[in-house]
Amino acid sequence: VGEGVAQRGGVHVPSEAALKFLQLVAQHYPENPYHSFSHALDVGHTLWTMLRVARAGEYLSGLDQFSLLVSAASHDVGHPGVSNQFLVQTGHELALRYNDHSPLENMHCARTFGLASTPGANVFEGLSRSDFFESRRICIEAILHTDMVHHFDMIREAQVLYQMNLEALGTDPAGLFHEKGARQKVLNLFLHAADVSNPCKPWAICQQWAHRVLEEFFAQGDREKQLGIPVQMLNDRTKVNRPFSQIGFIEFMIVPLVAAKVKLFPMMYELTEFLQSNMQEWRRLWNEEETPSDEERDKVAARVRKASDALTGAREECARTHLWSGAEFAGDVAQEREPRRASSHGPSEAGP
Repeated sequence: VGEGVAQRGGVHVPSEAALKFLQLVAQHYPENPYHSFSHALDVGHTLWTMLRVARAGEYLSGLDQFSLLVSAASHDVGHPGVSNQFLVQTGHELALRYNDHSPLENMHCARTFGLASTPGANVFEGLSRSDFFESRRICIEAILHTDMVHHFDMIREAQVLYQMNLEALGTDPAGLFHEKGARQKVLNLFLHAADVSNPCKPWAICQQWAHRVLEEFFAQGDREKQLGIPVQMLNDRTKVNRPFSQIGFIEFMIVPLVAAKVKLFPMMYELTEFLQSNMQEWRRLWNEEETPSDEERDKVAARVRKASDALTGAREECARTHLWSGAEFAGDVAQEREPRRASSHGPSEAGP
C-alpha cells in the first residue's frame, strides 16, 4: 500500500526493500498483549482507510502519505510493554538516554531509521536527499506525537484550526491543508487518531483490543507492586472494572479527539457512530457486572448521553459549515464505508 501511494506521488519505493523493512520491523516488536506487530498492522490499516475516506490525496503528497504509513508500521517498534512513566520511575536506560522526554517514542523513531539502514531494507533509498530529510522529519514528528502527553494539545490545535478557518472549510478545505504548518498538524492528527482508534471500531473489534490493552496495563501494575512504586491509574487488576474504565477513557480522551477531527473531516462521521454504540455496550456490561444503585446507574447514563450528544453536535455543526459535508461527496464516502461495514471481525478472528 505504501509503495503504491508513494509511486502515485512520484516516489519510488523498491518492493524488495519494503518487504525486508517490514519483516525487520515485525521481528523487533515484542509479543506484548497490546503493543505488538498486530497493533502496528491495525494502526496502518486504520490510517490507510482514514486517508482514503478523508480525501487525503487532494492535500497530502505521496511523500506525506508514504511517510505516515512507514510511521504507522514502526511507531511502537521495540515497545517493552510498559509506559514512559514506568521507565522514568524505575530509572530505565531509555529514560536516562532521552532525559525523561518521551523515551519510548524517541526510541521508536531511532529504531525505525536504524532498521531502515539495514542493507536491503532501506525504504527511503529511492528518495532524493531533500525528500529523504522531509520524510524523516514527518516520521519523527508524527511518531513523537503518539505520546499521550500531546493528546489534549492536539485536540486544541484541531479545534483552533477549525474555528479559525470556517470560511476556507466552507469553500476550499483542501487549500487550507496545503499550508505547511496546518499540514503537519493534520499528519500528526491522522497517526495519533489511528493509534487510539480502537473505541471507534465495530464492537467485536473494540472489545478485544480493550481487553488486550488492559492486560498489558495490569501486567505493568503487577511489576509496580513488586517494585514498591506507585501503581498507575488503570493498572491495578484488583480494583479496575474493565467496562467502567472504558467508559471513562472514551468519554474524556476519545470523544473530544474524534469530535474535533470530524469537524475537520466530516466524511469520517462513522467514527462517531461506532463510539456512541460502543459507549452503550460498555455501559450495558458495567450494569451487568456491577449491579450499581439506581443513582450510580443514572449518573453513568447521563455521562454517556452527554458524550454522545457532543458527537452528534460535531456532526451537525460541520454539516452546516463544511464543503465536504455536501451531498456531492456522499457517493465517495459510501464507497469507502462498505468494506468496513461488511467486516466486524476482531483481531483474533481475522487479523488486524
